[in-house]
Amino acid sequence: MRSGISYKLRGLLIIALSILMVSGCATRSISNAGNGQNQFYGGELRDQDVLGAMPEQGITDADIKTALNNSRYSFRLPKDSSILLIQSGAMTPDPAMQAALKQFYSVSVFSGVPPDSYRYRDSQNKDTKVDYPKLLRLTAANGGQDKILVYWGQLESGSENEATKVVSWVPFVGGVLPDETQHMRIVLRIALIDVLSGRWTTFTPETFESSMVSGRYNRDSKDVKQVMALKEQAYQAAAKEIFERFSR
Repeated sequence: MRSGISYKLRGLLIIALSILMVSGCATRSISNAGNGQNQFYGGELRDQDVLGAMPEQGITDADIKTALNNSRYSFRLPKDSSILLIQSGAMTPDPAMQAALKQFYSVSVFSGVPPDSYRYRDSQNKDTKVDYPKLLRLTAANGGQDKILVYWGQLESGSENEATKVVSWVPFVGGVLPDETQHMRIVLRIALIDVLSGRWTTFTPETFESSMVSGRYNRDSKDVKQVMALKEQAYQAAAKEIFERFSR
């Protein structure tokens, strides 16, 4: 019986230590990465905001068959294609993502702020529902872009308290004693949409991680630096993967 109790105690101690060592776990959007201080951030685009147009009448088996036949054609995005770039939740896509894609494509940008409403008053003052995915395709067509690229991103982080570890001697620079390690990773999701047909494909590029030690007085600046470095790395890799997967 004692051995069973001691085993349970050891398990509880391990859990308690884990909680002490890793704290401050959080998830935030790449469009609201500055500790939630982006006053223009109004949430994320939903999948139904960008993928698939709503049928004017009920969905039939013939609609499904046609969509399935169309989807069998390979999705291509040749070099120098014109794309409309949208970052979910942002007024404009991050400059680092624009620069990464411009190595391969002609890039125009559009707001990724979610629409306030899917309804408007028509000429007869009737309340009419907006087909937002089709509206995005029309917007791209008017600008001469034949593909739309929408991307979502999350930053997942956890802080490790250095005080709970064995003491290791580090330089005391500028009056800032490093006391916390922030582990962070960036997860992107990308949707490519064909403007003419409405066909789409989605995928998740490679995930990147990093760790950075900070002190009480430089925590925010280190956080910004870590976010920017992760974005740069992830965007470059994503642009390269898009080109390699869809240019042939």
